[in-house]
Amino acid sequence: MSFFKQSTGKMRESGIELLRIILMFQVVFLHICCYGGYSDNLSDVGGIQRGLYWFMMFLSRTPVYVYIVILGYFSVSSNSNKTLKGVVPKIKKMYAPMLFFSLTIPAFMFITGFVQVTPQAVIKSFFPVLSRTWSFMTLYLIVILLSPFVNRCLNNISKREFMALLGILFFIFSVWTMLSSIKPISSVIRLDGVAETNGGKGLYGYLFMYILGAYIRLHIPKRSKADWRFIAAFVVLAVLNTLLVYCIPGYERPAMFNDNPISVIQGACLLLFFRDLKFKSRIVNHIALLNLGVYMIHEHPMVRSLIWDKLFAFTSDAEFYSSFPLYVFSALGVCAVIFISCAIIEQLRRGLFAIVPVAVNKLRTHIKNRT
Repeated sequence: MSFFKQSTGKMRESGIELLRIILMFQVVFLHICCYGGYSDNLSDVGGIQRGLYWFMMFLSRTPVYVYIVILGYFSVSSNSNKTLKGVVPKIKKMYAPMLFFSLTIPAFMFITGFVQVTPQAVIKSFFPVLSRTWSFMTLYLIVILLSPFVNRCLNNISKREFMALLGILFFIFSVWTMLSSIKPISSVIRLDGVAETNGGKGLYGYLFMYILGAYIRLHIPKRSKADWRFIAAFVVLAVLNTLLVYCIPGYERPAMFNDNPISVIQGACLLLFFRDLKFKSRIVNHIALLNLGVYMIHEHPMVRSLIWDKLFAFTSDAEFYSSFPLYVFSALGVCAVIFISCAIIEQLRRGLFAIVPVAVNKLRTHIKNRT
């Protein structure tokens, strides 16, 4: 059996799979910003250094939301996602590695002593969804659970009604959110207690982006080839967001929200480009399958502490960023090491999950034959 053989006979297009890989690399880069010291050391500096920092951020601001857009894109027209029973296998398939890593990572840390393991952490490890070990995964599963009901509604409204729905949600969960976070506008326009999105990290925003992905699938026809104007628009919007940081006092905070209006549009541009990028690659498709593990491994609280407090603690030192602009390549190199290392571990986990059922069945057959 080929190492990169897909689970189905027909190999899928690789455009969106490549996008998934890029998105996960963006996620790792965002984590070097918030955990590794990139933001602490460069967000307040002056000159071209500050401009480069914000531009890099806005080139990587969309990954979490785009994953949800992709989910909505593929789920809205899938027959298996139109009933609650139909999504159960998908939930089980996602929950199995969640529980695996939630249990094995604390066990590994306890045995090696790399990170202190508390009794509370041990208890939480048995409930990765309810304890919100990975906030993204918890919300992702909730969206999947709600998707059959949402899909029925979305498949039974006209394009005009869908556009009205999308416009209302975009204003509430993106535009209104941003305006209510900028001083002194926030003293007039408020959102707290109405529909708080927690900077795009809550269920409201996830459902909004799911619906956006569904709209793209149902009402924006595919093109015969990828339109590079979407990538150009993505970059131009990153530049625009960078300029707004300089031009609008207080814009820095809402600029970092997942549901920032410009970032939302950037995410749509990415999907529209990669959806129409026509090529097939078993390697790309297989690496994309490892994304879930890459996220769960490096974003587990204990592994996060090991990575940023010990293994790559040097990324928090100001000296790391003194070699402008070479530090950019060093930071990307750190991201690559994390991505590749976690991908290898996830590949081993997938191999284990493939071998164990076969071994168990053989053992059962052997016992049955002997009896």
